[in-house]
Amino acid sequence: ISCGSYTGTGAIGNAITLGYEPQWVMIKEASGTSALYQDWYIYDNMRGMPVGTSTNDQRLMANLSSAEASYPEIGPTATGFVCEATGARLNESGGTYIYIAIRRPMKTPESGTEVFAPIARTGTNAAANITTAGFPPDLLIGRSRLATTSTAVFVDRLRGHTKFLQSAVTDAEGTSSSGSDVTGFLMNGFSLGTSGGTDLNTSGASEIYYPLKRAPSVFDVVCYTGTGVAHTEAHNLGVVPELIIVKTRSTAENWIVYHSALTATSYRYLNSSSSSGTTIIAWNNTEPTATDFTVGVWNNVNGSGVTNIAYLFATLDGVSKVGSYTGTGADLNVDCGFATGARFILIRRTDADGDWYVWDSARGIVSGNDPYFLLNSTAAEVTSTDYIDPLASGFTVTSSAPAALNASGGSYIFLAIA
Repeated sequence: ISCGSYTGTGAIGNAITLGYEPQWVMIKEASGTSALYQDWYIYDNMRGMPVGTSTNDQRLMANLSSAEASYPEIGPTATGFVCEATGARLNESGGTYIYIAIRRPMKTPESGTEVFAPIARTGTNAAANITTAGFPPDLLIGRSRLATTSTAVFVDRLRGHTKFLQSAVTDAEGTSSSGSDVTGFLMNGFSLGTSGGTDLNTSGASEIYYPLKRAPSVFDVVCYTGTGVAHTEAHNLGVVPELIIVKTRSTAENWIVYHSALTATSYRYLNSSSSSGTTIIAWNNTEPTATDFTVGVWNNVNGSGVTNIAYLFATLDGVSKVGSYTGTGADLNVDCGFATGARFILIRRTDADGDWYVWDSARGIVSGNDPYFLLNSTAAEVTSTDYIDPLASGFTVTSSAPAALNASGGSYIFLAIA
């Protein structure tokens, strides 16, 4: 918790450094030219405190009985918050403001169920609360399983539930219409409206959802604005990220992926099967650290004035595993150090063209056929193959798997969650 003060600049982007990302902030003008706005403004990330001037923060005033109001006024960062307004309420030039801020929860999880919950469901095209996650999600990845024109949709708390990105395309961030798609994040899940443009709740359709919670050593989310100059971005993962997925929000660019097995001299596209990706410009030839990651001079990760989102993953014993393996062409056991097997598996080949294969326990990780879909494709899920099998400590890639998953001598990267 921090109590402090700052001076208004009258410009969007006035940054206040706390040394952590807040979940709750209360601000009041202590001195300035306008007494009209000297109220106590309260913001929190459960009601909505998204990043950016195009999404509204839910504001309450402690000294008034007024109902909640919605304006783009502040946004959290990995190290504090920024003022996204210019007026006397929060950021009058030369004004003095006092604040109280409380840090996001930073408990290290002890099991995968604390941070991840695969949920299979039949869509209804009617408003619904999905309350089986068991935790308040920070990211929701969802997809229509059988539709042939759908793609995996990424919606997160930091950008706001009305904003979405699609993994199989380069499109800039989209905005859901009122009452459609994801309508909010809950303490134990998320809420859905009508199907909208993302096919997440189509009547009669088979849907799959992946709620994830940010947690030290497992998963973090960072919003940042590009500068056009190589620089570092702070994160709160607490350990060195082993997998980083970056997508531009305000422009149409490829999804860019860092993996520790590829090092900072290489990258892959999440939205493509292309094997090309050896260059230092993505990560400026600099490995990430336990406090920050580096982006180079490249519009895909660091265009001047371009807003971006980064999803960071790491290995935590018994909870998550970011790793790699060499194919054998025979049944291959991938030991993740889990006690009860993997509930989520993402695999891609890296020494040749390769798709991003996704399996989960809600649709089935069994000794027979296992449904999968591709993050880089709009094709419907495939249900007639047995490319992986369950393994108590992780998962098995079977001998029937294609070269994209298990060619003798082939190189592969993966993310698994217990």
